[in-house]
Amino acid sequence: MNNSLISKYIPLNTIIHNLDPRAKIFFVILYLIDVFIAYNVLEFSILFLMLIMIVILSKISPAFLINSVKAISILIIFTSFIHLVFNKKGEVLLEVLGWKIYSGALFGIALITVRFILVVMIMVVFMATTSPTEITNAIEKSLGFLQKVGIPISTFALVLSISLRFIPTILEETNRIINAQVSRGSDFNEGNLIQKTKKFIPILIPLFIGTLKRADELATAMEVRGYSTTTIRSRYKELKYNKLDYLSYMLIILTTIFIVIM
Repeated sequence: MNNSLISKYIPLNTIIHNLDPRAKIFFVILYLIDVFIAYNVLEFSILFLMLIMIVILSKISPAFLINSVKAISILIIFTSFIHLVFNKKGEVLLEVLGWKIYSGALFGIALITVRFILVVMIMVVFMATTSPTEITNAIEKSLGFLQKVGIPISTFALVLSISLRFIPTILEETNRIINAQVSRGSDFNEGNLIQKTKKFIPILIPLFIGTLKRADELATAMEVRGYSTTTIRSRYKELKYNKLDYLSYMLIILTTIFIVIM
């Protein structure tokens, strides 16, 4: 199972890894907005160059990113088919057996493909360079003022942190169960869609039981260590901005302003 897209943190000592997670979250949010408001070659070129620069600075393997894009290839193919069938804008470029392909459809396919690739790659780089603990600490620090009005942000941040930590564990457990079933003679590639779906049912039961067991063990460990929702949690590392963090803020804000006014 490909888990490259989900919570795959790669611990390295790079400029991108060492940025404040609050700055990275802000950067990613504005970058995603830019991706969906960009509409011409110049704007997408700027976003691609920015992404390439980030990948180089983060030292993330290009193969890792390519595999992540492969994971959404089916989605890209499906949306491309939808455009070919329903998009009737522009001129007719080709006609095959009475089926007309319009220029607007090809433009729509190119647009959605580029957007998918940029979104997936920036999210993969973000998850690869930011640990779950950093993400939750950033959320708790940024939204800490809501705690004063009774919204349990610290509890939400803790739940998010645990969820992000559990995702790779659950995926690894799923792979282990599938491999065990295959060693017993199961073939998950045989049969039609319904038959393949039925073959995954025996996987869900041990996976569900194992997940509940881990959750119970975690709850017991937290209780033993004196966790309480009414007390303020301490942090191993306090978040603090540096010059590069402010530079990243300026870069993405200026990029967004440029794309908006273009």
